[in-house]
Amino acid sequence: MIGTDRLIQTLLTSYGLTSKMAEHRLLAAWPEIVGPQIAAHTHPTEIRAKTIRVVVDSSPWLHELTLLKPALLDKLARHTDRTLVCDVLFTIGNLPPRERPTADAPPLRSLTAEEERLVNAAVLVLTDIDTRESARRLLIRALQDAGRIPE
Repeated sequence: MIGTDRLIQTLLTSYGLTSKMAEHRLLAAWPEIVGPQIAAHTHPTEIRAKTIRVVVDSSPWLHELTLLKPALLDKLARHTDRTLVCDVLFTIGNLPPRERPTADAPPLRSLTAEEERLVNAAVLVLTDIDTRESARRLLIRALQDAGRIPE
């Protein structure tokens, strides 16, 4: 009698899905392979023709990763079959939204009347209304972050 693991492996092989499963595992393991700093600025999208395509959030990171490409390819090769990925293609784009833990952050506090007055006075010098409102929101958030209410 064939075990479940072996049966699944036989089915994957017979339908030609073994390499797709390996690709999926590699894409899912990207943060573990490249580390948290690089993972925070990148997102692998697919593997096609032995090339992993990676979206990068900025030009400086794209440049840095291009310089690190040989080391990244070595890490990828050590993590999986060396024939799965032979190249990395970096492109600039928007990363998908990430889950941000909210339970750890204490709630923001309300500003005092004096702080509100100071913020309003500080942004009055700005003539452009959109810039003034953006600066106002930025100052309010900075004051709120500086004085978070402990839980």
